[in-house]
Amino acid sequence: VIAILATWPSEDIARARIAQTPIFQKYAERASETWTVYLSPETARGHWSGANPFETNGARPVGPLAALTRATVSPKTATRFWGRVPRISDIIGKDPNVVFKIGIGEVPLLQQVTFSIWPSEKAMANFARTGAHGEAIRAVRDEGWFREELYARFTIQSDSGTWGGTSPLAALEAA
Repeated sequence: VIAILATWPSEDIARARIAQTPIFQKYAERASETWTVYLSPETARGHWSGANPFETNGARPVGPLAALTRATVSPKTATRFWGRVPRISDIIGKDPNVVFKIGIGEVPLLQQVTFSIWPSEKAMANFARTGAHGEAIRAVRDEGWFREELYARFTIQSDSGTWGGTSPLAALEAA
């Protein structure tokens, strides 16, 4: 799995660049399938390599939303961080509200990105603030697990392509 995160001023520009830029064309030629989700950043707090890459409007997403988290794990707390991951992964995998989820190791073991899609902010918050994930959030704060962190929320505009043979957004449309 190769995941690419890119920001553009509009969905039209994004679609044109994805269609015309050689690197995207090479990935598409070699992949058995591709899926692109077009998002509009609404809120973001924190930093990614010292900057916030998203221009937001400060509005809270209404309806389905995508959530992106990115953290640089402190090496001295990495063992405690990774000790919690299997339980959280198991729980999110069983949550009927999560439409899509993926974890990506930007720098293995130390810089992590998660991306998920939820039917509503309430469904996402119920997962994030309770159980094993809620306990991990408290530990992050109490024990200073991260050297840097970014939390962003997006309104879903549209998508193209497939993941696992279908659009993950089809589940939202069916609901």
